Formats: sequence, C-alpha cells, structure tokens
Amino acid sequence: MPVRETTGRPATCSAPSMPSAPAAAHSSAPASAPVPAAVPVRAAAKELGLRPREVTDAVRLDHIPTVATGVPWRRSVPRAALDRLLADQGFPELLRGRALMVNATEGAELLGVAPSRFARLARGGLLAPVDFHLNRHRVVVWRYAAAELREFAVRSGELLTGPAPEELRRAVRDGADWRPRRWRRRRTDLLSRQARDGWERAAALAAVLEPPVLAADVPDAAERALLLWLRPPLPGVPPGGSRWDVVAPLLTATDPEEARWYRAELSAALKEARAGAPVAAG
Repeated sequence: MPVRETTGRPATCSAPSMPSAPAAAHSSAPASAPVPAAVPVRAAAKELGLRPREVTDAVRLDHIPTVATGVPWRRSVPRAALDRLLADQGFPELLRGRALMVNATEGAELLGVAPSRFARLARGGLLAPVDFHLNRHRVVVWRYAAAELREFAVRSGELLTGPAPEELRRAVRDGADWRPRRWRRRRTDLLSRQARDGWERAAALAAVLEPPVLAADVPDAAERALLLWLRPPLPGVPPGGSRWDVVAPLLTATDPEEARWYRAELSAALKEARAGAPVAAG
C-alpha cells in the first residue's frame, strides 16, 4: 500500500444502407456544410489556438469534455464545449493554468523542495503522475498536474519540511516505486469513464494484466480476442521500436495485490458486457 499522508470485435450486422436522397432539380445557392456537433481533438486545438498537447492534457484532467466517436477510443470535443471555452473571459490563460503539467524537477521547484524529497514523495505513492514520456537518453520522465501539486502542498504541507516520515523513508529505501502503479490506476480510470460499453471497459482493465492472468480470467478465446482488439492506447509512446523495452514494464500490473484489484474489476466489467452483448463463439 502507498504511504499514507499524515493528515478484434466480432463482426456485427451492419444496418442496410439507405438510398441516397434525390438531388434537388434546381438550387439557387449551394447548401452550406452542416456544423459538426463535435470535432477531433487536434481540430479542437486549432480552433482554440492551443497546442494539441495542451488540449490532450486538459482532456486527461477532465477540464475539456469529450464524446465517443464510431472508432474505439477515438474522442471528439463537443462543439458546445468549444463555444463555452471561447466565451470564457479568462480563456485561454485560465485553462492553461488548470491543465499545466510539470516534470519532477519543475514539480520540486513548484513545491519548494529538493528534487530528492519530491522523488521520495512520488515513489512513496503520495503524488500521482498523469502521464510520462521518454527523453533522448531513454529515461522515463513523469509528468504531474501543477494544480494537484499545489493542492498537495496545502493539504499536506508538513510533508514538505523537516524529516520525512520513517514509513516513507523505509519504503523508498526498500525499493518501493508507486509511480507506475499510480499512473496505471489513473489511466485505466479515465479509460473506464470513456468506454462506450462494458466490453471497452473490460478491455481497459485487461490491458494492464499479464497474458497468463488474462487467459485464466477470460478462458473464452473469442472474448479474449475481442478484448485484445479493443485494447486502448495506454501510453503516449507507440508500441514497438527501440524504446519499447523501457515502456512495456510500466504498463503491466505485476504486483499480486494490484493485479487482484484489476481482476476483480475486470470480472465485474465482463459480467456487465456479457449481459449487454454476449460474444458469439468463433
């Protein structure tokens, strides 16, 4: 437990195609294209005058709502949300401030602590990273929400000065590192909220389990194939390539306690999925 603070989906029958509406015989002016109800994240960033990374960060922190599209795990930003943001008097500075992300060095500066103390707090599970990337030296760089760090400073300021609690020092001394675990939980929570149905939710939970564990919990081959096909993109780093050997271990819940939690959640999600749309045997 973390140190406590002292305070391929099977084919479905597609609907028959509808006949095209007859073109108007005479039109005085070309019809204007309808305004889409939602736009892709990259297009939303362009409309908002923000970088795509800024919009992605705001989405991950629930500051910009998104809706599902017809493609698994591809999200769009509702037009109404864009209009509200653009109408906000403090836009874009307020949104940028709420969605600001910092690395460990910047986070330590923000909290006014030494990098070593920040690392202990993060490794001990007291700070939850939002995502990560690899630098040019193939080192994992964790990113944190600046607003959450400020909240932590207010809530647990006693952990920022003086000797660290013995429990925290002992855990880190023994090699504890809760950063991957806290990130996995955060990422799968977001994906579970974004899932369109029980199968997608189950796929988000199954994505962090080791293959033998998944095979034991989902013995039906057709169901496992569906979960693998629906597997969401966990990291921002594409699979494969020379860096994947660094990234892959961060994606899997190998600790028995953590794996038990995901297995229990997966069991509940599968029950919901099977009740709503059982998978036909291959």
